[in-house]
Amino acid sequence: GYSDAKDIGCSLYDSSAMRFAELRAIAGGNTALQGSANSNTDTFDSILARNIELYNFDKDSIHTKVTELESDYIGNHIKTGNNSGTLDAWFIHLAEGIDESSRSEFDVLVQNNLLVGEIVIVHGTALTQTEFNALGDVGGSIAWSPTSNLLLYGETTDIKTAKEEGVNIMIGPDWGPSGSKSSMHELKTADWWDQNVLGNIFSDFELVQTISTNVVDAIGWSEYTGRIVPGLAADLVVLDTFHADPYRNVIQAVDPDVRLVVVGGLPVYGDVDIMQAMDDDAEVIHGVGFSKAIDITYEGVPEAQQTYADMMEYLGQCNQGKTVPIEYLFTMGDERYFDVLNRSSTFQNGRSIDLWTMYYDVDLDENGHRVGGTVGGADPIETSINSDNGGGSQTVNPIQLPQIFETYGPLGATVAHPVEISQGIHLEACDTESPILLAEGVPSTPSGRQLVCGSISIRTVPGEGCLATPDANFCGIDVGGAIAVPGQLCAELSMPTGVECRDAWSFFEPEDEPSEPGPAILEGEDSTISGPVYWIAVVGLLGLIISSLTVAVTNWNRRK
Repeated sequence: GYSDAKDIGCSLYDSSAMRFAELRAIAGGNTALQGSANSNTDTFDSILARNIELYNFDKDSIHTKVTELESDYIGNHIKTGNNSGTLDAWFIHLAEGIDESSRSEFDVLVQNNLLVGEIVIVHGTALTQTEFNALGDVGGSIAWSPTSNLLLYGETTDIKTAKEEGVNIMIGPDWGPSGSKSSMHELKTADWWDQNVLGNIFSDFELVQTISTNVVDAIGWSEYTGRIVPGLAADLVVLDTFHADPYRNVIQAVDPDVRLVVVGGLPVYGDVDIMQAMDDDAEVIHGVGFSKAIDITYEGVPEAQQTYADMMEYLGQCNQGKTVPIEYLFTMGDERYFDVLNRSSTFQNGRSIDLWTMYYDVDLDENGHRVGGTVGGADPIETSINSDNGGGSQTVNPIQLPQIFETYGPLGATVAHPVEISQGIHLEACDTESPILLAEGVPSTPSGRQLVCGSISIRTVPGEGCLATPDANFCGIDVGGAIAVPGQLCAELSMPTGVECRDAWSFFEPEDEPSEPGPAILEGEDSTISGPVYWIAVVGLLGLIISSLTVAVTNWNRRK
């Protein structure tokens, strides 16, 4: 088991040990870590993975508590940060067990006024519907670590109830001795549990959210990274394609499938050919049947001059004579990892959890690439998304958005309404506030002209949540469904995940003569608008119909 896992001889706060821990996570696709040491921070504050508690986007008010929550714990720094709006997140290991004493820690949170929206409860294995209801009400999060939970307790968090109560769910591997090496590997235990115990309550899309957007949303990073949007930091993971559904592709991906990891625009890990083309100092490392390349050095940081070979030699020296060997960097090929899981009576607990057969028993070609993947020479795989995103044969083709949208209007009608994508963007007198116009690069309105603008929001992948507009909330939008919001740019709208927004603006010169009215766009019986909201197309005396006017559209989307 892992009872002797700390007997490794190397300090957990040593710079070499810290970089090895980060590299282990990066090799599994992580770009950020939580729970790093608070000493020797110069070693890792600007290389390899982001450390959530340190120096990121000026969002540094993130606190961590690992020890037991005592009944007299005051936590003034949490209360003050919450009241002032400066607290970004509070990671607290809580209810880490399956008994009443573990559950009662949550009562201390409530009694001491520490149940805040920024809270991220790590584990919560003892929590019940009552606690999850309260956590969901404040907008809190749970960090689910099923591998560690099952190894230690034989059971895991009641994640089904947490989901039902609206708790934001993220997945992480807990610590090294009883957890997976990275979130991508932890995702496989969660997926097995969802399929075999929970009855597929999560879609593949939702599971991928737990290791990506759910995390950045919980810690206040949404405006800085976590999505592929122009203007956000380039924290990216590139995977080989071997499955038509991109979300199932992420869940099934294993170590050789990680082609490139980029943190803050810097390539730090990936396929040998890619890394050598992007980094002159890339160093080749070898797994069982595959090779990758890394660069763990950083100019100007004295403790970051070790190469990977130097680091492993140093760790090997301090580990000499210890009962536990230095951990194998990768999951695929780590016989000890799978042996522990397969032999653990608590992990199995009457079940037959065979992660190797279900996810890792993959054939590699002579170059170390997955047989059947596009890198290994397979024919191009046409990407499609399962309609329920969790199984079944029906697929929905991904929406391909045009780079330039047609525009129409003004019609004098300013209420948001459903449209076809082909209709384009509905322009009306722009109601967007001046600071936003300035930030979006809209120039001052010339004399004698009127600024018109509008946006179109399109659901591109299945998902939940409502599009909030000044007039109504649009819920249950199907993939390919679009909502026109005349008179407002994307920056003013609240976007649910999976909805992309495009906007446009233009100037026109009103005429003295009234124009012919344009066609009214009326709400049909199948409209997705919430509530009995209707709109009427009103034609103003000075309205001028601008039909089929093509304007350059800002090529980015906003998700809030």
